[in-house]
Amino acid sequence: MEADDIASICQLKYQYFRHLDLKEYDQLGELLTEDCVARYDDGNLTFEGRAAIVEFLTSAMGNNSLISKHHGHHPEITLSGSDSAHGVWYLEDSVIIPGADLEISGTAFYEDTYRRVDGLWRIAETGYARVFEEQREFSTKTLKSFKHRFES
Repeated sequence: MEADDIASICQLKYQYFRHLDLKEYDQLGELLTEDCVARYDDGNLTFEGRAAIVEFLTSAMGNNSLISKHHGHHPEITLSGSDSAHGVWYLEDSVIIPGADLEISGTAFYEDTYRRVDGLWRIAETGYARVFEEQREFSTKTLKSFKHRFES
């Protein structure tokens, strides 16, 4: 069952990214436990509970003039019990806001906790720590800012 569980968890995270980029926040919410905790932006934005997470994503990213791309790579999934697991994912993401002439992109590591609920794997905790982030003018690709986790 271990390989099947890991494959199911990978599918769960792939669905999370797909629903995020398609702005399907209610469907994304179904992938979370009711008591899920999300820590975005290196933990600077923390939300507790499925409803709070969905509300945040809808308000922060629901505008159709904002387009996003989230690619999760290289999953490291460890089963910690018959109904619990831990995962680390390498993230490449980009957010484009043409009206603001802004593109934000970078990489990060997502760290998740998973729990099986009613036979289905769900995300119980999620969050990421940035490796780097750059902001560019969308129209010219001119670099506006660059920061990374190794800065002094």
